[in-house]
Amino acid sequence: MVMDRNNRSHKPKGTPDGGRFETGDTGGASGDVAAPGMDPATCLTVRGFDDANRRMDGWYGRLAGLEKSGDDHDIRRIRGWSAAFDRWQRIHGDEVGAFVARRGDLISSDREAAAFMLARRDVLRKTYPEFGELDRRVDGEIRRLEREPKPSREYVDAIDAFESYSRTHADEIAAYEEKRGKELSSAREAAAYMLAKAGLLNESIRRGNMLALADEHDWGALGDRIAEGDGAQQYSHALAGRYGLDPEQERILMEDTDAHLGEERDPGQAAREMDRRYRLAARLLGNID
Repeated sequence: MVMDRNNRSHKPKGTPDGGRFETGDTGGASGDVAAPGMDPATCLTVRGFDDANRRMDGWYGRLAGLEKSGDDHDIRRIRGWSAAFDRWQRIHGDEVGAFVARRGDLISSDREAAAFMLARRDVLRKTYPEFGELDRRVDGEIRRLEREPKPSREYVDAIDAFESYSRTHADEIAAYEEKRGKELSSAREAAAYMLAKAGLLNESIRRGNMLALADEHDWGALGDRIAEGDGAQQYSHALAGRYGLDPEQERILMEDTDAHLGEERDPGQAAREMDRRYRLAARLLGNID
């Protein structure tokens, strides 16, 4: 008998029915035993299981590679997500139990625990696009701050801003941490959150300005904007938000946009065509009249 991290007995991996919970005195086959607290009848209907399971397997492989790299930041990141699993599963034991029962294998190592949390986060990023956009930015800011040789003024100011912001927006931060599955538990993470929020605000203003130019039919000025850096992507996000297009619909339209931009010499005309095509897609989908 092997004990998992929650002091539950299961058969060792590598043996028949390895990884399944021990049946004890139930008299049933081990394959019929659900994770603690779960009704076996619910195990086949865990919402989003296939997607989460596929993502977990992918993360498990990536984390194995990161562990071999020996990078201190990566090692700490894996340990942080594993510790997050320990805290998170105390509150969401039923969700973990349902996943484990459907998967037929325990989450019994730090790497598996981290992979589970990262897979869950990825699913929620897809389900809640606004959270996904913010969370990806937070991760990007964390990595950028890790590379700084010493704390910058921007970093220090962001920490101070978080301390003030958290007092008046505690519910917002708690909701973000719940979706992420991990608390903002370090000064670097707190600073990254504020820098990510600021970046989104700046982009929101930028997108708003683009839409204002489109409303004024100032295609020349708008063309100049989309020709700069990631301007076309930002204009695409702005149009998708205006016309109620989901991320997958926007992705398909953006693929066509990339091809069109490559053929169009006049950026202003390209911007005008983007508005026309996104608006047409929204009408066909019934999003607008």
